[in-house]
Amino acid sequence: MLLIKNATIADIPLIRDLATQIWPQNYTPIIGVEQVAYMLALFYSPEQLKAQIKDHHTFLICYDNSLPVAFASYAEAEPGKYKLHKLYILPDQQGKGIGKFLVQHIVADLKSHGARSLYLNVNRYNSSAKAFYEKVGFKQLKDEDIHIGEGYYMNDHVLEMDI
Repeated sequence: MLLIKNATIADIPLIRDLATQIWPQNYTPIIGVEQVAYMLALFYSPEQLKAQIKDHHTFLICYDNSLPVAFASYAEAEPGKYKLHKLYILPDQQGKGIGKFLVQHIVADLKSHGARSLYLNVNRYNSSAKAFYEKVGFKQLKDEDIHIGEGYYMNDHVLEMDI
């Protein structure tokens, strides 16, 4: 049975643990070992996650029974428009409907807050993630390249869904 829990600062070690299990398997073939390590340090340090939570990012952890299998985060980018910053599922749990369950939960929450849309960035070479997002209702808006330091870029598609 899937269950979603709102995460707090106390859950940062669990979020970091899930990220370090998910990111290398998902992203090393796309961006390489060095950039994966750089991005994990940049986006998943305890300080960075704490700052995101304090900056009103909603973090969720999804459990299958008592096993944590996924996490997500989202925040309001501008009035009525939200950004899905993170949605990651353990590799051996993918394809079981967990991602769809999380997106449906997030959309229901955003509807209750009067949101108009939800958008996200997905690596343009991550074809399976892009296909998933399109299957659950996102549409591609544009491509963008975001410099994140140390000569690294995020080469992304921007996808959006109306709520």
